[in-house]
Amino acid sequence: MIRRRLFGASLLLLSAALLAGCLYPGAGGAGGAGGNDARLAREEAERVASAVAAYRGKTGVFPILNADASVPEYEKYVIDLGGLVRGGFLRELPRSAYESGGVFYFLLVHPETDPVVMLMDLTAVQQVGDLQREVDAYRERSGGALPILFEVSPNFYAVDYDALRREPLYIRSRYSGQYLPALLHASGRVLIDYGLDLVQAAREAPDGPPGDGGDARKWLEKVSPYAPVKSFPYVWRDGEPHLAEPAG
Repeated sequence: MIRRRLFGASLLLLSAALLAGCLYPGAGGAGGAGGNDARLAREEAERVASAVAAYRGKTGVFPILNADASVPEYEKYVIDLGGLVRGGFLRELPRSAYESGGVFYFLLVHPETDPVVMLMDLTAVQQVGDLQREVDAYRERSGGALPILFEVSPNFYAVDYDALRREPLYIRSRYSGQYLPALLHASGRVLIDYGLDLVQAAREAPDGPPGDGGDARKWLEKVSPYAPVKSFPYVWRDGEPHLAEPAG
């Protein structure tokens, strides 16, 4: 049965994120956990989850759009909301959905094992995409070098924004309202560091903080309707989330 479950960066990066809070108003509107936006997101996710369950019960398949196998898990399975409406499983499109002028895709996360409906913030996706294009251009003109300052975690680096000649990017979390830094993986891929959100999620999770091992991003599913897009896995170890390489 489908259900909508109610659900470290360095000190230098954290301080910079707090100072940069007013720089990116377009990423705001989160209101923090428990705000009006989060409440609406949970309600809409619940309705979509019920529609997905009814659709699967009738057809035997999930109402998801085709996705390339390389797409990350928290961005991969976009729900066909239009199909749910046309089939009578949803009365109307969710207000926050991209299809009705909002800024979210509705996703089905890990449908093969424990399907959960979450929302993908397209504002964050666009911000990271813009930075990725700048990083790629820098890499091309610099003979493959990446614009990095220092290593935050093995194979993960702080971005050298001076080298890119742009302001630092901090993405406001829809879940916590905190400003999350962008990092660079050694592969050149830009990601959002969800370490601050994961610490908060571990405190708020109804069944307590996670034990060691496993992907700590699943703890966000317990407390938030928002998917951790543009992220890498995290391993929970010694009471903290640690960035990790993707499986495989």
